Amino acid sequence: MNKPKKITNKSGKLRRAAEKLINKKKKGSEASLSETDKLKLIHELEVHQLELEMQNEELKQASEKAELAEKKYTKLYDFAPTGYLTLTKEGEISELNFSAALLLGKKRSYLIEKRFALFVSADTRAVFNTFVQTIYQTKP
Repeated sequence: MNKPKKITNKSGKLRRAAEKLINKKKKGSEASLSETDKLKLIHELEVHQLELEMQNEELKQASEKAELAEKKYTKLYDFAPTGYLTLTKEGEISELNFSAALLLGKKRSYLIEKRFALFVSADTRAVFNTFVQTIYQTKP
């Protein structure tokens, strides 16, 4: 006989919610099932369980692939020879690579959430701010 699998908090909550739904449905239908019907239901449940396990495995694999892709992207971004940075619509730096930090002469941790306009010359700052606002107002 199979041992029941350990239930995690998340799956435990899902199970309790599913059991509540089933109990609500059962209250209205108290019909008795034949042995044949019971065996068919058991078979269907086993098939659904295997399908869910297979889907879970696919999700795990997709998650691992996404994680690897993110790591690859991060390495390409961080170590690119050109300075890259990402600005919020308020003009604050949300991300930047090592080259951008080197160009700006500050540590990355210091630059995060700083307004990029501080690094733009005073005479062109208004043009820069207008440019940033235009970019975020324009829909792709």
